[in-house]
Amino acid sequence: MSTSLACFFIGSLLSSVNGVLVRAKVNENAILPCIVRIPGNNTEVKWFRNPNTILSMALHVIGPSRKRMSINQPYIGEWNLHIQHVQLGDTGDYSCRFGNDVIEQIDLMVEIAPTIQETHEMTFNEGETGILWCNVTGSPVPTVRWFWKSPNQIDGIGQDSTAEGNRLVLHNITRYYDNIYVCLATNTAGEERREIRTHVNFGPEVEVFQNTVYAKLREEVTLHCAVEAYPMDGTLEWVFQNNNSPIDNNWKYKVVPDKDMMNDYNTLIVSLTIRNLQLGDGDYGHYICRTKNFSRGYSEKVLIVQKPSEDNEDGVIRYDV
Repeated sequence: MSTSLACFFIGSLLSSVNGVLVRAKVNENAILPCIVRIPGNNTEVKWFRNPNTILSMALHVIGPSRKRMSINQPYIGEWNLHIQHVQLGDTGDYSCRFGNDVIEQIDLMVEIAPTIQETHEMTFNEGETGILWCNVTGSPVPTVRWFWKSPNQIDGIGQDSTAEGNRLVLHNITRYYDNIYVCLATNTAGEERREIRTHVNFGPEVEVFQNTVYAKLREEVTLHCAVEAYPMDGTLEWVFQNNNSPIDNNWKYKVVPDKDMMNDYNTLIVSLTIRNLQLGDGDYGHYICRTKNFSRGYSEKVLIVQKPSEDNEDGVIRYDV
């Protein structure tokens, strides 16, 4: 008496500790192979599952799965178990037996490509510890990796964060954590990715591009200052010396905000142009650029407009650029 094995399948067939591993994606068909070349009555061929639930006797499939299962015999001696529209619940151990002898031991793995639940934007405060979640389902259990990229990066997945697992912990958050984080889930059935946009709340910080600007009489000079903050829920204004009233647009002054910078980089730049500089008008002196109505704080910086002199220490006449 002798037995032999054959491998006929839909999906992939790999070596397994207990026999043969058959992979099939959900809703596909799978064929579990079994060859019985034993003289005599082959009505003793039976299929079992986990490990003593009988599925078939000879060519007859029994039990609740009979509508999707059948015995397939493309060649003499083959008693392959054909499973249509494989479901996740079909995962498990199967055995083909002749009498009490196990002819073939099959491990069926039903694969489902990763699915990630919808993600949402997250907002944290500076100094906090934040957690990003990537809730993934799939079979086999997907591997999850994290990447990050700039909000202005259009193509590509971003830089590898070296983090793995369904959550990403952000320690001691700073404003530079304001990014797009990419959750990438993979398994043998495919991959899925989701992007999580993060924002970081931080108070306003005002900066001037130059501390001192030199300009000649009757010339025009433009001053620049910027505020970085999130949320950008206030404005910038210019004030001259001890006058607490903000400078408005008129024949003498032109105040221009750069709203594009505010939208793209959490930064607002405001320029102040002073026309026809005069000594008598008090155009030379200290100008204050300050924040107004920011919910997370206040900030200001001073910029000096000074008349150039031929006897400057280094002998250079300076102009605003």
